[in-house]
Amino acid sequence: MAGAAIAAVALLLLGQVILARGRTYLVNVDFTVDRTVGPDLGSTDPFELRVLGDSTAAGVGTDAIADALPVMIAERVAQRIGRPVHVVGHGVSGARTADVRREQLARLDDDVDAIVIAVGSNDVLHLTPTPRLQDQTRDLLRAARATGAPVVLGGIPRFAGVTALGRPLRDVTDRFAGIQREAQRRAAAPVDGAVFVDIAALASPRFAGRPEAFSSDDFHPSAVGYGFWADALAPAVVTVAGERQRAGGTSPVTGSR
Repeated sequence: MAGAAIAAVALLLLGQVILARGRTYLVNVDFTVDRTVGPDLGSTDPFELRVLGDSTAAGVGTDAIADALPVMIAERVAQRIGRPVHVVGHGVSGARTADVRREQLARLDDDVDAIVIAVGSNDVLHLTPTPRLQDQTRDLLRAARATGAPVVLGGIPRFAGVTALGRPLRDVTDRFAGIQREAQRRAAAPVDGAVFVDIAALASPRFAGRPEAFSSDDFHPSAVGYGFWADALAPAVVTVAGERQRAGGTSPVTGSR
């Protein structure tokens, strides 16, 4: 009896995986994230922010650059430090943790003040083994820190509200995401100058009862959802950048020495 039940659940999950893979998801955006936001302080150099990662870092799920996650983070950072922020997004749809290190870090220019990385969901969906993800995350953060800029890692979000996945597949995916998220947290802990932000705890609960927080594919966040993420990530950017600037004798507000 137990064996039959397990087989039935396995067949159900397999069917839901096939259905999920057959859905149409948003993949591309019609813009490139490269924008300066915030107050006009004359000759003040802008705070240089770079955002790496997967489709969420690229802005997939939104129709306008102003609604993309990198720009929303930049706006919140600018408001807090009273200084313009120049943000460039390097996110690529489908990117996994190893892809970000291999392909996106090389695109960074000099004089970056802070780096945000939003990645890991595709590692969940593609079943990256947890020990491997932890090693890849640690290596990614160390390589990013080698640029001299502080790094904020946005942890894997909850999948509990992602209606593009049927149940119980959604629940199984959410549980695995939790395991992978803890691997990210462990990887970030020993890396000096890297901070882990728990999007699952700080932003994902705000999606509950808010279907408008998801985009039309019921998978990616919408502008509303990215606003929740930005609210969670921006304070960490301000904190790590401030610590770096103070250590280097500069001000995150004016950029002067």
